[in-house]
Amino acid sequence: MTVWHDLLSNLAIVALATGFWTLGHRHAAERGERAQQLVLGAIMAAGTVACMSLPFQFMDGVYLDTRYTFLAVSGFFGGPVAAALPLMAGLLRRAMIGGTGLSVAVPQMLAASAVGLLAHRHTSGRPIRYKDVVLLSVGVAVTGILGFYVKLSPSTWLGLTRGTTIPFALVLCGATQLAGLALLQERRRHDATVENRMYRSIIEALPDCLNAKDMAGRFIAANPATALLMGVATPDALIGRKDDDFYSLEVAERFRQAEVEALKTGAPLTVEQRFVRRNGSAAWLSTLKVPLRDRHGHLVGVITHNRDITEYKHLLQELSVAQSRLADAMASMADGLSMFDANGKLVYQNERLLELFPLTADVRQPGQSLFTIVKASIERGEEAAPSGWPEDVIERTVDVLSKPGDRALRLRDGRFIEARTRKTGEGGFLIVFSDITAQREREARLRDLNSRLKELAHTDGLTQLPNRRAFDQTLDSVFANALKRGTDLGLLMIDVDHFKRYNDTYGHPAGDECLRQITAVIETTLAPMTGSVVARYGGEEVAVILPMANLAETISVGSLLCNCVRDMRLEHAGHEHGVVTVSVGAAALRSIAAPEKEELLREADSALYAAKASGRDCVRSAITSDLVNTPGVSWN
Repeated sequence: MTVWHDLLSNLAIVALATGFWTLGHRHAAERGERAQQLVLGAIMAAGTVACMSLPFQFMDGVYLDTRYTFLAVSGFFGGPVAAALPLMAGLLRRAMIGGTGLSVAVPQMLAASAVGLLAHRHTSGRPIRYKDVVLLSVGVAVTGILGFYVKLSPSTWLGLTRGTTIPFALVLCGATQLAGLALLQERRRHDATVENRMYRSIIEALPDCLNAKDMAGRFIAANPATALLMGVATPDALIGRKDDDFYSLEVAERFRQAEVEALKTGAPLTVEQRFVRRNGSAAWLSTLKVPLRDRHGHLVGVITHNRDITEYKHLLQELSVAQSRLADAMASMADGLSMFDANGKLVYQNERLLELFPLTADVRQPGQSLFTIVKASIERGEEAAPSGWPEDVIERTVDVLSKPGDRALRLRDGRFIEARTRKTGEGGFLIVFSDITAQREREARLRDLNSRLKELAHTDGLTQLPNRRAFDQTLDSVFANALKRGTDLGLLMIDVDHFKRYNDTYGHPAGDECLRQITAVIETTLAPMTGSVVARYGGEEVAVILPMANLAETISVGSLLCNCVRDMRLEHAGHEHGVVTVSVGAAALRSIAAPEKEELLREADSALYAAKASGRDCVRSAITSDLVNTPGVSWN
């Protein structure tokens, strides 16, 4: 038999080993990076031993096999931990075999592992590319045959090269590429799966509607918020259907027109759309239409982002009505008018002026000076003035009123009068007095309304907690403050277990009430903890900020909240425990790899996923996977 035939069994072992890794990689990935490294090392160690058990002898004491492929690939993809197992297994097996080639085999095995580890370090921090696998294959081939030229006489090199090393190098190169490309493909598939899962979780957690349609207007993807808007139980119920399956033809046609326009222009389009819900209530949507293209740039559909702005529209209408009423009131208000000549003598006044100043109506008569009128107003207590006012107050008031400009006067009876002074053509001046008391009151109400609008923009309508926007702003501020002062910062991500089942079983109104009760318990529990912030993060997820709390304290608070929710004993037929529970992910600033807000959020989110994967109704952190049942922590 030739070298090629005898080494085919080794290639089969390489294929089997990579196949086992492909099958087991997903399960290993669920247990963390160290588990992946150990599993990869174990599989590669088994492959190393298997290959060494099926060698090809080309001369006395010298055997060929593809052990170097396993040694290099394990180091390249798994690092030192994964490389150690096959290297130890190979050295042990080679020592047991013995023979004259031991002095050559051991250095070559060490060199193959070194090639894999060097390649691992070279690609650290960036994605592995196909050319990296090719270079690794070349390195393995070189290290696999180099010892033969060191060990044997130069007179045998020519025959050795043609008969053995070139075929062997090609086999090593091919085997390494086979294994490397298979592992690289599996890694990319796994990374894509994780990334898609993350994006899907983000999309599903969005409170706004996000969906995609094909060129014919049929739904091809949608998030739960879209399903809720369309009045169906799940997003799957939308797939393949059109708007006219849920709305009248008139409404569906308006929606479709916006999509057609976006597809026609090939550019994003933002519109406000009014429609009537299936329950008969009117609603408004702020809609963004974005053309969807395939990887070749061809239009394949449209992505739609909808935000329900019904409440905002109602507030705008109320504000518009309030402003209109204020404008009408100002337009219909009768003003007091007084005209003075160049000497400051009153030459004209209307009846409204006397109604505005009843205590000095007898003085506000033509021929009287502005000085006399102001003096009488102050002396009779008509105009508010400090007790013990000096004599020059009258002169200063007269000087101000006789110059062009606007100023406000406050009367003793609480009314506000605006005085607007304008010069006349004869050197005199005209003063228009307006009762702006109602205007002042309306302005105060408008300020209150604007304040309420700002509050609504930062408050979750269901739970009355701060919403996602308010949470992001608060976390920015608290995180920056913690970095500046060098203090710790705890973050909890809380998610109601099996909440979709709860909604499916009891209905969305009951689900809303369940969320209100849970958030109320969380707020009450954290009330004594100074500086703590509870916010609705999205859907059934709640976030808690704990200033100055380390990881242990944060975990303890999470455990306390788990217990409090469980102790509420809210019935949940879709839960294995029969009651509503929550899963909690905990993270702290000083326990994360990088002092970044996004990293803190990722750690808490990952911990939340770990809590759910561990059976729910528990607390997890990114540092430990053990269930935490620490007593509650409180501080002043």
